[in-house]
Amino acid sequence: MRFYGLIILFFCSVQLWAQSNERIELEKKKKQTLQEIEQLNQQYNDIKNSKKQSLSQLTLIQNKIRLRNQVIENINKQVRVINKDIDDSYREVIRLKKDLDTLKMNYAHNVVYAYKNRSRYDFLNFLFSSSNFNDAIRRIAYMRAYRAYRTTQVEAIEKTQVLYRNKINELTENRKEKSLVLQDEKQEKVELEKDRNEQDNVVKQLQKREKEVNKNIAAKRKQAAQLEAAIKAVVRREIELAKKEAERKAKEEKERKAKEEKEAKTKTGGTTAPAEKTTAKKEEGAKRQESYLEYNKEDLELGNNFESNRGRLPFPVDNGYIAIPFGAYTVPGTNIKGNQDFITIASPIGTTVKAVFEGEVVSVFDVGGMTAVMLKHGKYFTTYSNLASASVSKGQNVKVGQALGKVGENLEGEGQLDFILTREALMLNPQFWLRGR
Repeated sequence: MRFYGLIILFFCSVQLWAQSNERIELEKKKKQTLQEIEQLNQQYNDIKNSKKQSLSQLTLIQNKIRLRNQVIENINKQVRVINKDIDDSYREVIRLKKDLDTLKMNYAHNVVYAYKNRSRYDFLNFLFSSSNFNDAIRRIAYMRAYRAYRTTQVEAIEKTQVLYRNKINELTENRKEKSLVLQDEKQEKVELEKDRNEQDNVVKQLQKREKEVNKNIAAKRKQAAQLEAAIKAVVRREIELAKKEAERKAKEEKERKAKEEKEAKTKTGGTTAPAEKTTAKKEEGAKRQESYLEYNKEDLELGNNFESNRGRLPFPVDNGYIAIPFGAYTVPGTNIKGNQDFITIASPIGTTVKAVFEGEVVSVFDVGGMTAVMLKHGKYFTTYSNLASASVSKGQNVKVGQALGKVGENLEGEGQLDFILTREALMLNPQFWLRGR
């Protein structure tokens, strides 16, 4: 029985540890999300007094609402865990109360029995009434065992009382915690309602500015077309340069092999084995199938490293958020809509823009009066557009986190960065490659 009791105690301890760990993780996640909301509040306070409501402001509020819903869902999970702990504690209290009552009843029976039979169980009389020496030894052992049993009963009662009191205290604390968590939930719902009202207000203001906003979106689309054309031109140029370099190396290799074959033929008086020519042709064909941008071993390794960091690339600015996502987007309740093959990051004007990965600066060019910096990472390219200035030059090798320039101003008078990711000339969604914020 003792063995099974230890097993039950072990599994109960594991269960309690798991529940406690889950509560700690939920509380940690809630605090992190609230910190993110606080950062968004600070950013929103910096721009909410702007004369014009913008898509950036709307996106920021929507992000706040999304995070606020996460906090409420997190609180609901906490409540469910606490409720389970309360139920478990309540059942344990009932069990301990029954155990305690049973122990006290058994002890009381033993005390009453001992009292009623006290003359018979007087130690000396009981001992001297032994029939022989061995019987006396047995009676002594019996009395010792009986006293030990009585002591064990008392200890069991005391320990169970301690466990009972502790479990009652735990139950009380759980109920207090649940009350506090529910208060947090109530407060978060109040804040969520404020955010939704603020969102409605921004949408109403954007409705009044639909023509102006759509005009800015059209101008942005035109600028994006120029940017995409410039990126494709740079990629074509890089491919052409890599192709010429590959052809030059192939020519040198071919001349070297021809020279070796000629020398071998002179020495042996024979011809090159057909099998060797076939192998050489296969190798040459395999090389033609490779991307010219990964012809060099260094470029191949760099591209593979970039690809292996998908989802872990750092954000190009320390202070910013995605204002306009990749792909099609609309503003609910308005006729405002757009589509773009990159992400637009809202960040204060003058914020330092950093490289998300090591690579080579292949171009620094102008787009609509703003500067763009383009880096090559093997067959991958990252472009940082709408910069007020650039701090790097073409041909320069940069490291992760190295400054490339400063965030410039958009048509709304806000700081924005356009971040573009391509595999050769194919546009990719950067959100899948950047680390979560």
